Amino acid sequence: MTRITTYKDKKLLIIDDMPEMRSALRSQASSIGFEQISVCGNVRDALDTLRGGRFDVILCDYNLGPGTDGQQLLEHLRARRLISRGTLYIMVTAEKNYDSVITAAECLPDDYLLKPFTAETFRQRLERLLERKRRLARVDALQDAERWAEVVSACDEIIAARDRYLVDAMRIKGNALFMDGRYAEAEAFYREAIAMRPMPWARLGLARAQRQLGNNAARATLETLIAESPQLMAAYDLLGHVHADEGNTEAALRVLDSAAARSPRSLNRLRAIASVAEEAGDYARVQDSLDKVVRQTRHTPLRDPGDYARLGKALTVTDQADKALELVDDARSTFREDGGGPALAAIEALAHQRMGAPDKAAAALQRALDGDLGKLSPEALLTVANACLASGDSARGEELLKRAVQTNPEAKAVQLQVTRIMSEHGIADHAEKLVSDSVQEVVQLNNDAVRLGKEGRIGEAAAMLTAAADRLPGNLQIVANAAYALLVDMLASGSDATRLENARRFREHLRKESPGHRKLADIDALWARLQPEEGGG
Repeated sequence: MTRITTYKDKKLLIIDDMPEMRSALRSQASSIGFEQISVCGNVRDALDTLRGGRFDVILCDYNLGPGTDGQQLLEHLRARRLISRGTLYIMVTAEKNYDSVITAAECLPDDYLLKPFTAETFRQRLERLLERKRRLARVDALQDAERWAEVVSACDEIIAARDRYLVDAMRIKGNALFMDGRYAEAEAFYREAIAMRPMPWARLGLARAQRQLGNNAARATLETLIAESPQLMAAYDLLGHVHADEGNTEAALRVLDSAAARSPRSLNRLRAIASVAEEAGDYARVQDSLDKVVRQTRHTPLRDPGDYARLGKALTVTDQADKALELVDDARSTFREDGGGPALAAIEALAHQRMGAPDKAAAALQRALDGDLGKLSPEALLTVANACLASGDSARGEELLKRAVQTNPEAKAVQLQVTRIMSEHGIADHAEKLVSDSVQEVVQLNNDAVRLGKEGRIGEAAAMLTAAADRLPGNLQIVANAAYALLVDMLASGSDATRLENARRFREHLRKESPGHRKLADIDALWARLQPEEGGG
């Protein structure tokens, strides 16, 4: 039985660029019982407000003026985990725009409200949505913590109850199986779901599982899905990746272009087009896609220095080094805190190198190398490595390429980029060896640490893993192993300030980057035993 919600304890955030609409929405919300209401007129203020505390409901207009729209804001919030799954995100849009808005959706809001609507319509919609949130609250909390095995179990309980949230639970369970790496189980589950009813999300999940299992049927599954549900943008994106996996970049770009024509403001798709085009060596296409991204995000908090760096590289490769330098200057004013970091300094170095200014190139490259390379993504590391190779510093360049591979040894896309960069600099003959040696070094490191632990030499294992974690902070498996080994060593031989600080640092880094990491619970248990007076905090 549905229960009536009391809204006075619920926190509501209204985001709309029109002052009169903010006032009207606030008035409607107050009339149904909301007392804790915040209003924002732009994306920047909304992000600042959300960082200051959690909200139960977000009511956001689709059109937020020039730059970012409500859909892009939602994708940004979800990707950076600025809102939990327990927060309702409701998109407000004019009826005439509804079809284009929902077609363009990459990740769906909880619901849409078509203008104009009454306070009673708002209340009825909220009742239904909040009832769903209450039923799925435990599942949502487990998803936020990335505890995927427990998500599956919690969904099974709802599925067994066979209530109105059965399909919701099935959809979440399939994704949890996938996220837990249980691809064969996910494939079987999605087939069972499709046998019940040909639901688009189940076909998409089946294709995702098939792709991970190396099953060529993924392409046919997606082509069928797109024919049946041409509005499902995620299917186009996945099919593009499948074509790219097969080395058919031309087909990948055709599919992604088709999707981009349907949702031209999708930042993620424009970035995906740029990535595939880069693999194909089509830097004019890279420039076209990323120029759109940069223009859309330039004056918004959604801007990303990585977009500027990749666009700068495309400009440099296409003999537009002067425009690349202008872009770097623009980025320096846009990213005032660090000027965009080492990746942009590396692009500046490449541009000066192309323009025949080796002294300026050397100075820019040194600024890139003086930055905190440990915090760089593999993509940014590759940019700096490329600049090193262009300057003739092959030793430093290859070391950075190696680090990029070792940050995520299973990332085939990074390995392909390393091979392409080395080919561009005439050293393709040993690209395969660099990649394989880099991967094997990480495997051997973990094997050696396990061996030392079994031999009772846990202190040596902890020291080895600490050095590796400091060199490769992006490799979370090594970071987790280092924290675990340090704690085991201190429990066995006593703690000291240095090892304790390293263990704390690695534990907090892991908690921030992957709160659902499989080893985090074991690390927390050891931490609690080591510092019982802190209650494991």
